[in-house]
Amino acid sequence: MTQPNGSGRADVRKRVAITGIGIVSPLGIGRQEFWTNLIEGRSGIAPIASIDVTSYPCKLAAEVKGFNPADYLGDKGLKYLTKGTKFLTSAIKMALEDARLNTNGHFPEHAGVIIGSALGNYSQTTDYTYNIFKLGPEKLLPMASFDVALNSSINFASVFFKLKGPSRTISSGFTSSMDAIGNAFNLIRSGRDNLLIAGGVEQLSLDSYLIFLLQGLLSGSNNSGPELSRPFGRHRNGFVLGEGGYVVILEELESALSRGAKIYGEVIGYGTTYIGSNRFSLEEKISRVQRVMELALEDGSLSGESLDLIYANGNSSKLLDMIEARAIKGLSGDASKKALVTSVKPLAGECYGAAGALQVVSCVLAMENSLVPPIANLEDPDPECNLNLVTKKALQIDIRSAMVNSLDPAGNGSCLVLKNSSQ
Repeated sequence: MTQPNGSGRADVRKRVAITGIGIVSPLGIGRQEFWTNLIEGRSGIAPIASIDVTSYPCKLAAEVKGFNPADYLGDKGLKYLTKGTKFLTSAIKMALEDARLNTNGHFPEHAGVIIGSALGNYSQTTDYTYNIFKLGPEKLLPMASFDVALNSSINFASVFFKLKGPSRTISSGFTSSMDAIGNAFNLIRSGRDNLLIAGGVEQLSLDSYLIFLLQGLLSGSNNSGPELSRPFGRHRNGFVLGEGGYVVILEELESALSRGAKIYGEVIGYGTTYIGSNRFSLEEKISRVQRVMELALEDGSLSGESLDLIYANGNSSKLLDMIEARAIKGLSGDASKKALVTSVKPLAGECYGAAGALQVVSCVLAMENSLVPPIANLEDPDPECNLNLVTKKALQIDIRSAMVNSLDPAGNGSCLVLKNSSQ
């Protein structure tokens, strides 16, 4: 593919393949368990066990269970790692092994990692600040400060796997991990890097729970009805929180093929823009979300009517689901009539900064298996969200191209377009 640049020359764009997947999720550990539970509709949402929410109205979340980080990282030093660092580093280990790459540090010279996280180790930051005032700086252990920085998990992973390329943390709210994958895609496509690990991580904590509860964003808050995630449903009333680590390996396609790598699919387009100002009218927000999708489609030289599947942001938000639905309907051609629309969040929860990566791995597995999981809990679709929604049972379909949306009600909208390499 060629693209004109400012000098009038045509730059050759590299093709970018997905060659590995790593998942630590409320729906299961590893891609196979995750996919089986997703396609069979087994929810990861249950009463919250890791934090005390006795005094608060919302009692449910999608927490990671049955996860033993020692299986992936060994026992040494585990007690010093945060939950999020364990999620992320284990997911990276799985993805590297899935891509049949040596996990002992023998990577291409520029191999690196780009991870998105909205809150990262926020609970460690607040605990550290509290202890400064309560105990005094002289009483704090030096090791305690390492987990305060948002990028501490990514730094640990870079050292653990002896990566020599870029080590970046992107924090752009709910779109953080989508932007991380988009940035990695652009670096490889431009020829600046050959192999990058990209994805997202978030950990559930009382701090993150309270942030969303006090904003009235959680299902069941403000006496809004039962706690139930039902994207695009008539009676949706907010999202249920989730957590986890979700990672993909991105490689330059020819390089991946030359080493005999399995190709899950290709990333062919990425778009992002600001959508969230309170000064925007409803119609302007819809227009901006639509523009995000159009930018990604244009970047991938694809028309909306070519899409077979849209993995929606759909998180059961009363306003945002409607905005996304109307934006999809505004796409050119017959995109809203032809493309199937689904969401993983009723089962895996809304893991905010890691949600984009969660949706990407879900979409890639749907492409691989030619099977679209249904939107759980969607019994009564909202007439305002009149899309080609997948409900009740999975649908068998050859997925040639797909779009994945990630939206932040107070920030950016970002979108990736994926292509099935076998088509």
